[in-house]
Amino acid sequence: MTEKYMIFNDLSKIRSQSNRVLYLSLILTFVATLLNGYLTYLTNESAKNNFYLLDNGQKLAAVRIRSYQRAVDILCEGHIRNFHQLFFGLEADMRYIKRNIEGQALYMGDHSIQRMYNRLVDQNYYEDVAKSGYSIEVEMDSIQIDYAKYPFAFRFAGKQRLLKNGRTEYRNLITQGYLEETKSSPNNLNGLKIIQFHVMDNQDL
Repeated sequence: MTEKYMIFNDLSKIRSQSNRVLYLSLILTFVATLLNGYLTYLTNESAKNNFYLLDNGQKLAAVRIRSYQRAVDILCEGHIRNFHQLFFGLEADMRYIKRNIEGQALYMGDHSIQRMYNRLVDQNYYEDVAKSGYSIEVEMDSIQIDYAKYPFAFRFAGKQRLLKNGRTEYRNLITQGYLEETKSSPNNLNGLKIIQFHVMDNQDL
């Protein structure tokens, strides 16, 4: 009779221990699920505030920006600035010119930029620059972007600095157009496109 009670007590202890293990496992699973969800949330929030700085279309580094509007400003201004440097900054080297314009700048805008490029090619503008032996650098003064209406209207104001035989000359450079979203590509990492582009002033100063 005593042996039966001992067996019954042992079974009760085993069942009790099993229940404790089960409850502990459920609690740990619940806590792990909550912790995983919280960490996932933190990761997503961190990713939302990470944006890439670009230099001539190349990713430099990820930076944290808490303001979404500020991130949009950096992205749009960077696209406009990089385009102008690639399209209007020239060296006395046709391979350099074609690499910057045909390899990058033309992918950053629509047919209005392609037409402008074709017109300058027909006028032998780039060949004249290459043969002249001088270089042209772009200096930005300001970029104004109107986010009130899509696509975003912009106005670029700056100068072209012409280095000729040790002399420096300046040419005004004021342009305007619109920015619209497009798919990102290896040649256009920003996912933005310049449309209806016009040069408003490009006179010598």
